[in-house]
Amino acid sequence: MRTPDQPETDGAISGSIEQAISLIAFVDPDRISAERLPAPEGRALRLHRAGAVAAIVDLVPIADFCGVDAERHLTDVSWLAPRVRRHAEILAWAMQFSPVFPVPFGTLYTSIESLGAFMAAHEATIARFLLNASDKEEWELRAAARLDDPAILDQLARKAWPEWASLTSGIRYMRLCRDKESLRDFGRAEAAAVADRLVQELEPLTAGRRNRNLEGTDLVARHAFLVPKENAAALSRRVAELNNRLGAETVELTLSGPWPPFSFRPPLDRPPLHSAN
Repeated sequence: MRTPDQPETDGAISGSIEQAISLIAFVDPDRISAERLPAPEGRALRLHRAGAVAAIVDLVPIADFCGVDAERHLTDVSWLAPRVRRHAEILAWAMQFSPVFPVPFGTLYTSIESLGAFMAAHEATIARFLLNASDKEEWELRAAARLDDPAILDQLARKAWPEWASLTSGIRYMRLCRDKESLRDFGRAEAAAVADRLVQELEPLTAGRRNRNLEGTDLVARHAFLVPKENAAALSRRVAELNNRLGAETVELTLSGPWPPFSFRPPLDRPPLHSAN
């Protein structure tokens, strides 16, 4: 008989020399049962429970992720895209029934025992996260500077250059040709300040916020919000209202979601066998 502290797997599953355990997410075992698990493409998923948390897992060929074929697979969009999409679809399915601790695609364990040991070591942290994330979703807010409209550039020039109004059209044109990039930098700073104020207006509808990396983007702000599901529609409406209110301002907001709460996961040490991300 299994004691309360022993791990439990609904459906036989074990890693082998040819196969590995692919971890998809940690979930609340009281809200997702093995009988409810989908079977995408005819492949049965399994639910492995360890104490107060459970893992949705799958068996995958280890050669797909480790060895001579792995580098080719992980750079081949035609191979990678359907598998990443399947991973995302399973996460979206799980979010309908349980809070999820999402795991990046390609996170592998050599055996169910090694996964169970990891879960036992982090059970309290994972369970606390699932409790805090219950009935919540991640939404992303992006703020972009609108700097291509001549009217907006004129508005910015009036703020940045006090003498602008007194210049002739010809001198204005020459000034823009010479200093357009510095004016755009001024505009991005203005847009970032506006975005910061708008984010403060949105925060009462959220349960948490994380700043996202702007490197490699043209954005002036990028935030992840943890949003109670009951507030999601109100948040979307509020962003639309703010965009309407902005009018000729230099910033435009875009809201997307819901997403699994990747941005709010606590760090877990002792990495698995492999992660593709």
